[in-house]
Amino acid sequence: MADLSEDTEVKVATDAAQLFVDAFYPTLGNPKTRGNITSFYIKPTLTSPQRPDITLNGNVISDPSEVQKIFETQIPKAHYEVQSFDCHVINPNYNVGLDDAALGPSKDGKKMSIVAMVSGSVKYYKSSEDEEARAEPRGFTETFVLVPNQEAQGPKAAKGLKGWLIQSQNFRLVL
Repeated sequence: MADLSEDTEVKVATDAAQLFVDAFYPTLGNPKTRGNITSFYIKPTLTSPQRPDITLNGNVISDPSEVQKIFETQIPKAHYEVQSFDCHVINPNYNVGLDDAALGPSKDGKKMSIVAMVSGSVKYYKSSEDEEARAEPRGFTETFVLVPNQEAQGPKAAKGLKGWLIQSQNFRLVL
């Protein structure tokens, strides 16, 4: 089987990063949707016991539920303004955690791992209601490694599942 064309790789990676950015940051910013934060991360399974690698401002976070708890208890409201993102294919044929029957080259690019670098600004509000009580905007940079969500692959996959999940995340506020 032929490898994917470079154009296909670029298109799939760019579309995946755009969908991810468009979903992830609004979820972080909205107190009503923060209960879904953990759904953006890989989940350890018997075939792939790997856990996500998460670092927020130099602090290692052990679990996606800890990220969710930080946003639910310490940040009443936030507004992220993504100013740019860039993405690149890391591995066009990411097969980690697949059973032997599913191994093999990717036909449509949906088995790629992708690095996405995001930059922008964020405002952390002091309360969820008081628009005037917000902090000044702060710059941020964030790097993700996104991997395919195996549960979202195939004709029997449930509708609405995320196509790509966070394997690694490194967030930094810019001083």
